[in-house]
Amino acid sequence: MDPISMFSSPEDVMQRALELARLGTGSVEPNPAVGSVIVDDRLHLIGEGYHQQCGGPHAEINALKMAGDQARSKTIYVTLEPCCHQGKTGPCSQALIQAGIKKVIIAMRDPAPHVDGGGIAELKQAGIEVEVGLLESEALALVRPFVKRVTQGLPWIHAKWAMTLDGKIATRTGHSQWISNPQSRERVHELRGRMDAIVVGQRTAEADDPLLTVRPPGKRIPARIVIDSQARLSVQSRLVQSIA
Repeated sequence: MDPISMFSSPEDVMQRALELARLGTGSVEPNPAVGSVIVDDRLHLIGEGYHQQCGGPHAEINALKMAGDQARSKTIYVTLEPCCHQGKTGPCSQALIQAGIKKVIIAMRDPAPHVDGGGIAELKQAGIEVEVGLLESEALALVRPFVKRVTQGLPWIHAKWAMTLDGKIATRTGHSQWISNPQSRERVHELRGRMDAIVVGQRTAEADDPLLTVRPPGKRIPARIVIDSQARLSVQSRLVQSIA
């Protein structure tokens, strides 16, 4: 994705931050996907970045790294409230303060208990202007699984099946290849790359003999789970053989 040198509106800047955030999906989980853009008063690009890998630098840090000394007295846009705690990486709120950022525009507040407005409070205490809510719904759509986990302690579940217009998922003989099309299968693999686990029943595993992998490879590999209370899944199945 080539960087844009100048933006026409604050919404365009945040939209760019969201585009960057999406590049991290499938690689940053269970962390949220976050993007960040630094601009000057005329909305010229100074720096940008996104969270690329769980445990790696956050979006704000990557944007600051690109901007260098030019970040001072500039405005940063970020899709999620900057963190304010010490984890695998240092707090982004302090990094922004030390870099001399003058204004922070945030799409949505981070609902995680260890942040939950704390990053915003630290920035304001340091005299930095903070705005929250620009393209909030778009930002929320990007991190819904994260939000559900940190607020409810529950997993985000996707149910997937392919079905004909008259409500059938297979023929009378049990054959179902291919009800789905190449575009929908590509979408399935995109979703798999964001999941912690893929779950099927024993009958599906036996009938379809799936690998349950993510293709093309390269992103995170979810756990592959077969619900099989009687251990009937053949050791010759492709799934078992791919593990052996």
